Amino acid sequence: MLNSELLTGYNPSVHPGHQYSGQLLNVNASFMLRKIQTFDELTSTFAIVGVLSAYWYDERLDWTPTNYNDLKVTHFKLKEIWTPPFVLGNSQDDIDLIGNGDMHVAVTFAGVVNWLVPIKISTTCDADVTYYPFDQQSCVVLLLPWGYDASLIQLNAIGATLDLTNYAENPIWNLVSTSLHSAQTPSLYLGMRITFKRKSMFFVMNFILPTILMCFINVFVFILPAESGERVGFCITVLLAIAVFLSIVSSALPQTSTPQMAILCYLLVVHIVLSIMIMICTICGLRFHFRSEEDQVPSWIARLTRYVGNVRGTNLNRSSVSPDSTDPVSVTAKTDADIIGVDTSVLSEVSWKHVSTAFNRVCFVFFIVTAMSCNIAFLFVLSVS
Repeated sequence: MLNSELLTGYNPSVHPGHQYSGQLLNVNASFMLRKIQTFDELTSTFAIVGVLSAYWYDERLDWTPTNYNDLKVTHFKLKEIWTPPFVLGNSQDDIDLIGNGDMHVAVTFAGVVNWLVPIKISTTCDADVTYYPFDQQSCVVLLLPWGYDASLIQLNAIGATLDLTNYAENPIWNLVSTSLHSAQTPSLYLGMRITFKRKSMFFVMNFILPTILMCFINVFVFILPAESGERVGFCITVLLAIAVFLSIVSSALPQTSTPQMAILCYLLVVHIVLSIMIMICTICGLRFHFRSEEDQVPSWIARLTRYVGNVRGTNLNRSSVSPDSTDPVSVTAKTDADIIGVDTSVLSEVSWKHVSTAFNRVCFVFFIVTAMSCNIAFLFVLSVS
């Protein structure tokens, strides 16, 4: 009986207070966030589940409780009374009105309408994967009262943050902060900003740590004996493994360089370049090792070879040839003074195997330092971010 009387002559297409000139209809809104459902970097899709809450005063729906058995609250279907026609301003899917017409809304005897509607929101949100997998994303949700502007409605946000009373944790993302605000100009809207950070341990253990370890393992190819015949195969295997990791990471990231490509991709490219350089140096070292002993070592290469051996405090000759051997290329260790005044006959005693040993030592030190520098720089940039 009460509902029938209140709806007599009621037009749900006309907003409350339309007969009062110069008076805005105050719509107060809040949002209860239940969970972050998904965030897809590839499609820039952000989906959340929550409850939109709003209340306003409708002078056509007030009554005196004593006239209706002291009834103070009644319910209507959404399609029976006026409700703010909220639409998602940055929707990823089709744009529809929020709420189902068959849902119920509570109305108090004072004419205050309390609207609670559970919704799933799917919006567009551009991903910033610069520091992937330690990235932090911030997405904005815009709710617009379609067909109304600031001359008809005063939209007010209840509180400065979202209601997280019943929030459920996401297995991939940690919620950092939320904010809620409303604006009258230049357009009328209710805005929500949700900031969240990736849980990176899975990616560290399955992508970053293996890649860094493979980079260091690759350097140890210079310690393998040349006679083993496994040096080149070892280099190619590590190179292919790093390339596979690069393809896996690339498939999980958006195909864009805006605002910047992931630093992790640069690190993997550097690892690939280092692996290629290591493979080239390995081939050169093998070329030196198996070169005919009849080919004389150029004097400048011999000087560098003996310098590397003395700097390291070792005798290059003892690494491959015994001093008592009858091999004509065997030499004895020289001091720094000997190297400075060495003549051509002494330099000619340096063999290509000695050159290969010195070359491998230099390459090992150079690439181990380079790999450490690149990885430390990568971790430093991430820690600063």
